[in-house]
Amino acid sequence: MDVAGKVVLVTGGGGGIGAGMAEAFAEKGAKVAVTDINPAYAQAEAERIGRGTIALAQDVTSPESWAEVKAAVEARLGAVDVLCNNAGIALPFKPMEDISLAQFDRVMAVNVRGVFLGCTAFMPEMKARGSGHIANTSSVNGQLPHQTFAVYSASKFAVAAMSEAIREELAPFGVGVSILYPGLTRSRMSEGQAPDLPEEMRKQLSALMMEPIWLGRAVVRAVEDNRLHIITHPDHLPALKARIDALYAAFGEPAQPGYIAGRIPKG
Repeated sequence: MDVAGKVVLVTGGGGGIGAGMAEAFAEKGAKVAVTDINPAYAQAEAERIGRGTIALAQDVTSPESWAEVKAAVEARLGAVDVLCNNAGIALPFKPMEDISLAQFDRVMAVNVRGVFLGCTAFMPEMKARGSGHIANTSSVNGQLPHQTFAVYSASKFAVAAMSEAIREELAPFGVGVSILYPGLTRSRMSEGQAPDLPEEMRKQLSALMMEPIWLGRAVVRAVEDNRLHIITHPDHLPALKARIDALYAAFGEPAQPGYIAGRIPKG
């Protein structure tokens, strides 16, 4: 897909990765709308990016908010060609038993329900048109879960699985799907992730953060080439390989002796 002139909607675009995506699409001549739960953040990024970028308030957990944003973008820019479901939240690192049910529900509502609502809001018309692309933001933790980050990891695994499934559903209709797996990237969320760290360690952590514009440009390239997986932090490959190797190693004889898939076993 040539993104020049296309209409792009980026959720969670009031900073961080979402703002990087919006800026990268605008660089290539796309017509961009950014949304955020905080409209002031969205407006500030739209003004910084320029190039006709518009800002809208949005609660991605609300079907009504999705309908309002969809109508507003269509009225001002036209039908959405590229949807970037990027809005997400995390929790401070802590053991899962210390996470409240309300915190769990909120993470799942934003990170998973929000992506579901965005996809289902635009999939039908993209299919009818025979064109379009959806880019969903997962996380490196959507492939590599770790202790004290169970709930966030679970939500990002869900985004990855949902995205792979709908890619198969949408491919016959000429609609693409990509998954972004970002690692440590400069954003309010990342910089507020470990508030109790000593100042010197916070500075060291900040120095390791990738700048969002580079992730945005990687997303643009993936949309242009209709690539499924977008890996921006390849330093995680050894850990991913170890996880996959352990999964492969678990494959052996079937649990039921003599079982063969698709055939009733004998004896």
